[in-house]
Parts: sequence; structure tokens; C-alpha cells
Amino acid sequence: MGKVVTMYSKTAGKCRKYASIMDSSSIPAISKLGIQGFENSIANAFSATSQATTLLDMNYFQLITSIQFLVVLLTSSVIIQKKRSLVLDNSYLMSAFRNLKSQERQLTAALKVFNAREGILTDKE
Repeated sequence: MGKVVTMYSKTAGKCRKYASIMDSSSIPAISKLGIQGFENSIANAFSATSQATTLLDMNYFQLITSIQFLVVLLTSSVIIQKKRSLVLDNSYLMSAFRNLKSQERQLTAALKVFNAREGILTDKE
């Protein structure tokens, strides 16, 4: 799970570059999303420090493409706590999270196929 920190869109022209944007009317119009990652720790709680960054007591951030962005949560459904963690507010959201988590292998495989199809998500740009 991640909190969107920044968004980028491709500019027009021959040598298209990425430009930071403040909002977008559609997810596919966004080229890349900078997110702060949250890892499921217990029940409906998510921690900003992942297993890989716990020893360093650091948050983890990732740059993802819009095809990797699956669900939008309303801010009213997420409770942000003081110690760099958040809690999903209702059982429907947790069941949606569990459903996506159970399909992680299939989603990863689908993303690999999508990447290989036309090289769309490579960093050659």
C-alpha cells in the first residue's frame, strides 16, 4: 500500500520529458507516481518502515507506473497514526486488501507480460 507523494506526466514533443503535476482527471494520464510505501504489519495496520528498512528506521519510497496503481482509497477511510503508520478504517477495505494480496502472484505475472509486450514500462525513455 502506498501514499501518493508526487505524480509525473510526459510532456509533448520529440524528446518527451517528465513533468511534475498536481492532479489528473484520470490515472492512465499519469506516467509515474512517487509513493511512500506502507507494509501490512498486523490486522488492518500498515507501517511506513518495511522489513528491509526497519534496521535503519527509514521510510521506503518507490516510483511506480500508472498500470501498477490498482485502487484509490478515500482519505476518510484511512487513519494516519503518529508513529509512521496507518490503519484501514473499515472491514470492506481490509477484505479488498486481502483479495488483492491473495492474487499478488497473478498480478505480478500480468505486469511482467504487460512490460514485455511493448517495453512500455522500461526506463529507456
